[in-house]
Amino acid sequence: MSMKRELDHAAEAGPESGHLTRGEAVYEWVRERIIDGRLPTGSRIRERDLAEEIRVSRVPIREAFPRLEAEGYIRTLPRRGAVVAPMALSDVIELFDVRASLEVLAARLAAARCAAGEPGDELVRALSAAEGALAGEDSHTIASVTSDFHGAIVDLAGNALLQDLMLPIRGRVKRLFNIANERDDIDLHREHRDLCDAIVRGQVERAAALALAHVEHSRADTVPIIERMSRLSQT
Repeated sequence: MSMKRELDHAAEAGPESGHLTRGEAVYEWVRERIIDGRLPTGSRIRERDLAEEIRVSRVPIREAFPRLEAEGYIRTLPRRGAVVAPMALSDVIELFDVRASLEVLAARLAAARCAAGEPGDELVRALSAAEGALAGEDSHTIASVTSDFHGAIVDLAGNALLQDLMLPIRGRVKRLFNIANERDDIDLHREHRDLCDAIVRGQVERAAALALAHVEHSRADTVPIIERMSRLSQT
């Protein structure tokens, strides 16, 4: 379905139908393009150009921009308007701090449910998809399936509040992985495999320990890349 048709469908259905409003659809459209790099850091997002590209009025665009800015995807600069915001080093460090708490909790809850008899089939399928993506060596696909794998752990945890908390985190993590794509994905995937094994076997403490080690390994790989990119942007 085209963006224009999606927006028309959203307007006809209304918010009570569960479909996105026009403003929400524009938000999702812009957000996904920032996350996957089609709208790179520093690029301008002009209301008029965006309205022409997706064939909508400026009203839903103006509805979407405050949310995008509040979530750190864009920022408004004097005389420049909206631009895609960089991921500052402080933002990245905070992101890993939050992941170290929430992803460990998700792994612990997921393993506990498996220990109680919940099947981990979806998590195993997500792991298999990640293995397939590694063979293709496309960084955007790897980032996407990696996000899906971690999302499958959160889903398996079965905690609705945790799922809500992790939604914006997943978007930020996926964007970070698309920006800092020099990581050792094969090594990180080995950790995914071990983590998946611990969860589906119901090994709660092992799953929690592996989840924390995985986040900290990713932090150690990623933060120096962001530090280097920050230095280069200032020269």
